[in-house]
Amino acid sequence: MNWRRTFLQLCLALVFGISLIPGGFAAGDREGWKHYKNEGSRYEVFGDFANAEKAYTRSLELAGPPHASAAERGEVMARLANAMLWQQKFERAEPYFIELLALIPKLKSEGKRNEDFFSCVEALSSTYFERVRGVNKVSAIQHSIRIIDTAFGDIHPELPRELMELAYTYSALGMSREALNFANRALAIAKRQTSDKGQIHLWKALTLVGTCKKSVGDWSGAQKSLEQAVSLMSKSPKRFSLTAAAAKAQLSIVYFHMHRKEESRKLFREAEALFLSRLLEVDKKGTRAIGGSGPELLPFAQMYVAFGQYEKAEPICRRSLLWTRMTYGDKEPLLINELRVHGFVLSRLGRLKESQGQEAAARALARLYRGDSEE
Repeated sequence: MNWRRTFLQLCLALVFGISLIPGGFAAGDREGWKHYKNEGSRYEVFGDFANAEKAYTRSLELAGPPHASAAERGEVMARLANAMLWQQKFERAEPYFIELLALIPKLKSEGKRNEDFFSCVEALSSTYFERVRGVNKVSAIQHSIRIIDTAFGDIHPELPRELMELAYTYSALGMSREALNFANRALAIAKRQTSDKGQIHLWKALTLVGTCKKSVGDWSGAQKSLEQAVSLMSKSPKRFSLTAAAAKAQLSIVYFHMHRKEESRKLFREAEALFLSRLLEVDKKGTRAIGGSGPELLPFAQMYVAFGQYEKAEPICRRSLLWTRMTYGDKEPLLINELRVHGFVLSRLGRLKESQGQEAAARALARLYRGDSEE
């Protein structure tokens, strides 16, 4: 009759998801840590990161030698840190980040045997970049970049994007030379990428380098980078209107500063047409088409400012702020430049009280981030 009881238990387990593995696993029990790792993975699939964290914590307690290899233990550790980040538990994930950084070089030489480990490390890097917002954003991007550098090096396809995001953030904090360093590194890597995404990275990196050089007063360097970006985009059969418009707007400002008025006005008209086309497209499709377009509207407003057209710049500033907040929230550092430009425009329109409010908001947000960026 024992076989009947066993058969019934198996059927109940299949129907109701009852685990036949006992709960009291001994430390280092191979089946124990694997059970809890798989349990955590199931919770993750359904977005239950609190219970995933509990399961991975238990798995890590049991995943010790000789029943779990260093790579297997590291995989559980990366999964646990990932579950914490989804819950915005940045500080609690920090010890695991440090331990993983020390472990990665030891496992790199073992190659394909550690594919699962490096897949989990890559997922953790992505979560640092995508999920951690608010005052931890700067250090989170830095963590993501350090993981990519340590585990994969410059060959990782997303490294230019993350370096550019860090450069944008430092630029917003007024740290233009630091921003230029990150932008230059992103550009050097993007030049070696041959994929379609690599080409987009290249155009954006060239535009960003040009913008950063403009910020530090290197107008000829800015001209060279932006001209190259505009030239490459004009030769591409692909249509990236907002990226091209931002590059043309920035180059128009550079030409204006260098007293090349005719070339500046020509690019002004081209950039304006591209920007207005994009705005019309979003108005037709609705908010789902906004994506990360908010910060990319800022060069449009800055171009109007350079030409003294403050009435046209003001609604673009408002839209830029609205879109950025919708996508990233109220504590996004890219809002700092948008608030400052809007404050300047409002002051030129005689709306001094509103201008002071935007300037104060920009200063408060900058103070919030400077402490974090200096870690």
